Amino acid sequence: MSYPKKLSREAIVEAALAHIEAHGVDALSMRTLATDLGVTPNALYRYFPSKTDLSFALADEAGRILLSALQAAAQGLTLLDAVRATAQTYLHFARTRPALYAVKMSHCKSGGEEPPSHAQVWDFVLSFTEGLNTPWDREDLALSLWAALHGLVELDRADMLDGRDVQATLNVMLDVLLAGLPAFQPSAQQPTQARQA
Repeated sequence: MSYPKKLSREAIVEAALAHIEAHGVDALSMRTLATDLGVTPNALYRYFPSKTDLSFALADEAGRILLSALQAAAQGLTLLDAVRATAQTYLHFARTRPALYAVKMSHCKSGGEEPPSHAQVWDFVLSFTEGLNTPWDREDLALSLWAALHGLVELDRADMLDGRDVQATLNVMLDVLLAGLPAFQPSAQQPTQARQA
């Protein structure tokens, strides 16, 4: 059987992302994806030897989409405003594109390796700590923000906020987390330049 010209690694990833956004991560299989694309499952295995390999590629692409949104949100803002905008965008991404968020978080590593976009998102978050003169390790500081955000997302996804507005909860969380940072900032705050991956 000849492979359709339309089939490529990129086309498969695009179709798989559309499938999980429409039907959820658990509904994806190589067979259903092949049906979506009008090919046999064997045609997909030419590009992705297993569903795990495909999931890894989806996690990488979801990370790229998230990174692009985070960079756009922070562009041109000073540190505290950039952190707030980035946190708002992270929450919005998780709430409006739950399947992409889920696949990114569930398939961060395969065979001990992580998708390139995972490290790029981390480097972007870590960049907020550059120039801060704090008693804390830069990575611990960045990780504390990510942990708080991810925890809020998971509480929201599990409907465990007891009817509280998630946006209001995020604002309180950011007020608490960022309250001490101004004391450690350099005197001249420059607008954030979003790093390009």
